[in-house]
Amino acid sequence: MAQSDMKTEQGFLFVPHVAFNSPGAELKERFGNFTSLGLAVDYKLKSNLVIGLDYDWFFSDNVKDNGIFSNIGGPSGNIIDENGDFAVIQLNMKGNYATVNVGYLLNLSKKEPNSGLLLSVGVGAMQHRIDIISSQVTIPQLNDEYEYGYDQLTYGFATKQYIGYQHLTEKNKYQFRIGVEYNQGFLQGRRTWDYNANISGLSKQFATTAVLKFGLVVPVFTKKAKDEEFFID
Repeated sequence: MAQSDMKTEQGFLFVPHVAFNSPGAELKERFGNFTSLGLAVDYKLKSNLVIGLDYDWFFSDNVKDNGIFSNIGGPSGNIIDENGDFAVIQLNMKGNYATVNVGYLLNLSKKEPNSGLLLSVGVGAMQHRIDIISSQVTIPQLNDEYEYGYDQLTYGFATKQYIGYQHLTEKNKYQFRIGVEYNQGFLQGRRTWDYNANISGLSKQFATTAVLKFGLVVPVFTKKAKDEEFFID
């Protein structure tokens, strides 16, 4: 029986991932731990240099209220809708994070050129806000126009550092990447006025996240004739 196996050390790596984020600095004052889903698209060169794009979508219901509706709530802190009932309001965290990255893969075994310790850094943009879910029909205080004064939309420049392990072999169909990441956001509020605090909503904010990230690697290798090696069993 004859079998051919082509090896290559360069190509595209598509990495859908899930991440668990622990906020720090001023971000911790607004949100608790949160989850994100994302996709990385990397290109690995034969020299083991890795360049790519990474995107994460933040989501959570772990919002630290801190009385963001205190100016429109009654003595008990509850908001009364136009029917005279206590309003039911749900607060969620929503956000996005996108970076351009460059890294290097340190092979732990010469036999596996696409596996090893992956180190990378990146720059990009981070954005987050409070998503207010309520009935705007019966709670006119929180219709589209007024909601913007409470959602605390914030975004700006961000940096990241990542260290992890990439497992990508020819013989194993389960390819993955797992690692830790540290992010820094140099952000600014983007709403002209904070209705609750009755101050400008354009204040600057420093945000950090410590992240545990796990992803599946889907390789699409680019091959050249001179890079192909044939093995006959």
